[in-house]
Amino acid sequence: MQNDPTDSQMPDAAWEPVEPVDAQLEAFWIRARNVAKFNPLEVIVGMDDTSSLRPAAFCFGSNKDMADKLCQLVIDGTKRATSGWLATYEALGEPVPEIGELAIVCDGSGSPRALIRDTEVKILGFHGIGPDVAEAEGEGTFEQWKLDHEQFFRAECAAEGLEFDPEGEVVVEFFEVLYSY
Repeated sequence: MQNDPTDSQMPDAAWEPVEPVDAQLEAFWIRARNVAKFNPLEVIVGMDDTSSLRPAAFCFGSNKDMADKLCQLVIDGTKRATSGWLATYEALGEPVPEIGELAIVCDGSGSPRALIRDTEVKILGFHGIGPDVAEAEGEGTFEQWKLDHEQFFRAECAAEGLEFDPEGEVVVEFFEVLYSY
């Protein structure tokens, strides 16, 4: 999962990604996997990888306020997708997400709030993205999505020492919320 912009004020905000709070993650993961019923036979047959390995945790956005806003959109069910710049994945040596991957979404204080699972992953040209992606991201109109995401991807590229290419590709992850509070 990559960070995700929220509104046209993003460039005015400092690029200060929020880090998840490790001390809270394990308790959240235990509660979430029980509620999501990953392995109801765990007591009899033991844990499998899905129930024993805590998924990655992250905060959407580039700062505390964005992380809070986007996390709440996930919890409310409004945000069902996120987009990341493919070149950033490659530069950081991160694999492109796959269907079925789990992740813990944290709020702006780094507290875990939702467990999500990828249901679909697409790689699309930035200019080929349509209104369906903007709607699934739940952050406003398609026109506003394009403007905000171009600004966000430019800032993200700059932070990673990359040149932004408007013809570049975007990784779009669609997800479902398995547990939130």
